[in-house]
Amino acid sequence: MRVTKDPEIRRKELMDVAEELFLENGYEETAVSDIVKKAGVAQGTFYYYFKSKETILDAITDKYLDIIIEKTESIADQENLNSIEKLMATFEFTSSFTGDRKGIMDYIEEGRCAHLQIKFNERMSSATIEHTARIIQQGIEEGVFDTKYIEEAARAYLGVTALILQGVSDLDPKSPEFMRRLMALFYFMERILGAENGIIASAFMAMTTNK
Repeated sequence: MRVTKDPEIRRKELMDVAEELFLENGYEETAVSDIVKKAGVAQGTFYYYFKSKETILDAITDKYLDIIIEKTESIADQENLNSIEKLMATFEFTSSFTGDRKGIMDYIEEGRCAHLQIKFNERMSSATIEHTARIIQQGIEEGVFDTKYIEEAARAYLGVTALILQGVSDLDPKSPEFMRRLMALFYFMERILGAENGIIASAFMAMTTNK
């Protein structure tokens, strides 16, 4: 007897299978036929929900964005964390999240799917600027940050972070180049936020030591 599933459940199953195959084999190396075979559905079922392989990648990208935005907002809302702890929690989450999905994120960030890169960057910026600005405002009230331009500082903070960390996942975490990138990032973070020299780097070191 044929089992008819709720459309949203079927759509999610196809996305989960596609994501697994993209991460395992690479986006370019995965065909729609691979997705439907693993999902155990007909090819026509795939095209009922998604027009193409790029369309399902688009949907997976939206899912990633929703997760990142919700988590960033959740961190910004935590009353038991100070501003630097919130920045470190956000940094740790985004680093581990994108690292776990490296293959797909690399494909998006390399610009090989230009509209996805534009959408990802625009949604990421517009949503996370607000939450980052709230954390910066908290830091000003705590007396650890000093900047007149909160929203602009949030934009600069996020932009510099993305720029300096581009390609860092390819580096050995124990290599001098990896540590140089991190120390440079923390240095620029402190300059942008008007923070005491070394305060963010020290917080990062404390966080990694306590793991």
